Amino acid sequence: MPSADPESSSLSLNVIVLAPEWEKVLGSALQPTPLGMELQLNAALHQQLNIALERALDYCWQEGFYRTALLVDPRIRRHLHRLIEKKFPRLPVISYLEVAPGYQLNILQTLNLEV
Repeated sequence: MPSADPESSSLSLNVIVLAPEWEKVLGSALQPTPLGMELQLNAALHQQLNIALERALDYCWQEGFYRTALLVDPRIRRHLHRLIEKKFPRLPVISYLEVAPGYQLNILQTLNLEV
């Protein structure tokens, strides 16, 4: 039986994270609408995000990491998931708050914002 001590746990989560610049851009793109908050990202940034995600996932798969999640700020998680779910339907988008105690994060890629 595995130990209940989180320090000795071998549980890990393979993740792709966003660079702080992306987190800031996406947070700023959250806009109030009559139906609630929406992520309103311009087409160029949306395309850049898709390309960066595709490259990151390709890298992960080439390295043998087939179960990977995108780990993001809780404020943008739901909105970002909606934005990318058609192109990346099998990529879970989770927030920092959803990582259970005892899990070690294995950061495989960081998505950088191209300026």
